[in-house]
Amino acid sequence: MKKIMITSLKSILLFTIICGVIYTAAVTAVGQVLFPTQANGSLIKEQKSGKTVVTGSKLIGQTFTEAKYLHGRSDQVSQLSPVSKEQKTRVEKRVQESDKKQVPIDLVTASASGVDPEISIEAAMTQVDRIAAARNMKNSQVHAIIKQNISGVKIGPVDSQRVNVLGVNQSLDKSE
Repeated sequence: MKKIMITSLKSILLFTIICGVIYTAAVTAVGQVLFPTQANGSLIKEQKSGKTVVTGSKLIGQTFTEAKYLHGRSDQVSQLSPVSKEQKTRVEKRVQESDKKQVPIDLVTASASGVDPEISIEAAMTQVDRIAAARNMKNSQVHAIIKQNISGVKIGPVDSQRVNVLGVNQSLDKSE
């Protein structure tokens, strides 16, 4: 019995070292060498007053409310059923608050996480007039900036193209 217990404890210790330490260190090292930006959170850094400052992440959405910025999805987390009465009420309220008759679905619904960094191209393009007016820019300039921040692919009927909200807003600020 004592021999079995010692063998079991040795096995637990061995596998803890292999799986918990060696494997974790190897995966971390491979991630840092091959994908350093992604492994460190896809951080966006800017120079401010001679210092490098983290201003956001390409992976985490931020709330922009000023008229001069592209707005993303609502940051209110929603685990509601798409057919629930409460969800319908929230969506109707957001549509009424909008200045448009036709509002893309991703601008009036919340995500499950509340931190979506991207919106559809359609949702971005519906905001061009407002942004251009607020910044005294031409609509074509805002269109160009949005197009520069499109990621994803479109292959036939499969379309995964999205617009990074933070990327657009940073480009807009730089264009001033």
